[in-house]
Amino acid sequence: MTTDPLQAIIGVVRNSAESAGATIEDPAGRPVLARAIAPAPSRLPDLPCADCLDQPAAAGRSRPAVPRQVAFWLLAFVFTATMLGTTLPTPLYVIYQAQWHFPAAVVALIFAVYAAGVLAALLLAGRASDQAGRKPVLALALGCSAVSTVVFILAPDVGVLFAGRILSGLSAGLMTGTATATLTELIPGSASRRASLVATAVNMGGLGLGPLIAGLLAQYAPHPTVLVFEVYLVVLAAAGLCLFFVPETVSPRQRPVVRFVAAGLAGFSAFSLLGLFAALAPTFVGDVLHESSHAVQGAVVFLMLAVGTVTQLLLSRFNSRRVVMAGLVLFLAALALIVAALAQAGLALFLAGTVVAGVAVGAVFLGSLATANRLAPPGRRGQTISTFFVLCYVGLTIPVVGVGVASGFVGDFAAVLALSVLLAALCTFSFGSIRRAL
Repeated sequence: MTTDPLQAIIGVVRNSAESAGATIEDPAGRPVLARAIAPAPSRLPDLPCADCLDQPAAAGRSRPAVPRQVAFWLLAFVFTATMLGTTLPTPLYVIYQAQWHFPAAVVALIFAVYAAGVLAALLLAGRASDQAGRKPVLALALGCSAVSTVVFILAPDVGVLFAGRILSGLSAGLMTGTATATLTELIPGSASRRASLVATAVNMGGLGLGPLIAGLLAQYAPHPTVLVFEVYLVVLAAAGLCLFFVPETVSPRQRPVVRFVAAGLAGFSAFSLLGLFAALAPTFVGDVLHESSHAVQGAVVFLMLAVGTVTQLLLSRFNSRRVVMAGLVLFLAALALIVAALAQAGLALFLAGTVVAGVAVGAVFLGSLATANRLAPPGRRGQTISTFFVLCYVGLTIPVVGVGVASGFVGDFAAVLALSVLLAALCTFSFGSIRRAL
């Protein structure tokens, strides 16, 4: 049977186009193939922790969001709350001066380090939200603000105020550009002028509300250098809840990096708590819980490590995503139990927190390592896993040293509370990132 050469060529082209998902038109302009190209799956297929291998990258999960008009005003509140916190200390410097007897020049230096923090965030992290997404950067800004607030609550001298103001500056720098861009993206282009107006209003308005609220509380409420920051922590919690419902407005271009950072921070947090127990638990049991038995002090550390090991053996066949997320939730519960035990000097409550912490650390370490292994490119697996363990061992050492030094200034309980707040913020960030991306 003779075949028309033209028809044969068209057939070959059509077959090639079908395999590529393209559209072919006939001479009259009518489409003969209009099959949409299906996007490659981008979610990382979850596997048991013991069997994690290389898998293609994956897209984020759908998550609760509100209408964009509502989200616009929720974000405006988040923006206002963050900027409000940066000026809360303004009317309190006079009180600090009376307590610690430092000259006015120190106040100028404290303001200067705040400005340096703002500039550092704007210059070094200006593109971060374009690459990692708006919400992770906004969440990081709230986290910096929360840590700064805790630093002010626990500050024993003027030197610590410098650290608090640097963190506050980082918070403002991260929030300002990212929130302004997000406000613009949450409304139609025709209303961009309104986004600019709201962004400038909440920026300046928040800066103005800070001194007003702090001055009122300092004048008419007790504990002027503490209560205002405790109230502000509640405001930040409300802002974090509002941010949860704000939709992401960009498509992150480096999501694998964000996934790895989330897994690495989870490992960092697990090893921080592990290091705290290994290095400082015997001292805490003796000095805070008034238990002088060396056997009990050693058994506390053993108990956590043993529970963590058993947890890893039992959970090794479960999917890594479920393991790490469950571990992060238990991690927050363990922090709460340990802080409550230290506050009440209760050994039974401390041992319960130790068991929960052991389960949490075992699950978080197992799941985060499996996640890092799953994300590692075949040709760079050793480098990727080594980087993960660098984060873990930094968590094992630096926070413990910080708690040991801080304990000499503010006491054991305040130092552990500060570390617990930091670890809770890191766990929350890791949980949200892993929930969205993996």
